Amino acid sequence: MTAYSLGGNIAFGIKVLAVISGLILFFFYLKPFKKITLYFSIYPLIGVLSMLGLIFRGIVWALVLSVVLFPLIPDEKEFEENEIIISTPFQGFMAPCCPYEIKERQLLILEKNYGKWELEGEGPIDFETVEISSNDNEIEITYSTNFDEGVIKKKKINKYGNN
Repeated sequence: MTAYSLGGNIAFGIKVLAVISGLILFFFYLKPFKKITLYFSIYPLIGVLSMLGLIFRGIVWALVLSVVLFPLIPDEKEFEENEIIISTPFQGFMAPCCPYEIKERQLLILEKNYGKWELEGEGPIDFETVEISSNDNEIEITYSTNFDEGVIKKKKINKYGNN
């Protein structure tokens, strides 16, 4: 089953607006102190932890930043052709190699997600060699990886069912 979602930039903007509104509500409910202030205190706490992580760096703060910023960090768009997007989802600090998501732009602000694509043991894709062709029923991605240079591979994704 494929899912629809908002475009990456729009979803990121909504997340940032939610964080800013949380910060504003924290300061709005700070005096007089109310129980709801505890709920909104997560927003300044995230800001403080992020600043500490950026200032001190290191493995511990990288883990803290990874956990704290996980809901905000958008997927990184690696390649786009013919309204088909190959992106790398943010999976945290110690993520496995080479997960990709295949999406198709729909109606200006929506994206249709065709699921994750794992390249286990093949290495990262060389995006200079990627070609995407699409028709009504399937998407065909022709690519080469950095580990197997010169070897052309193909991936077919069915738009209406199993891959």
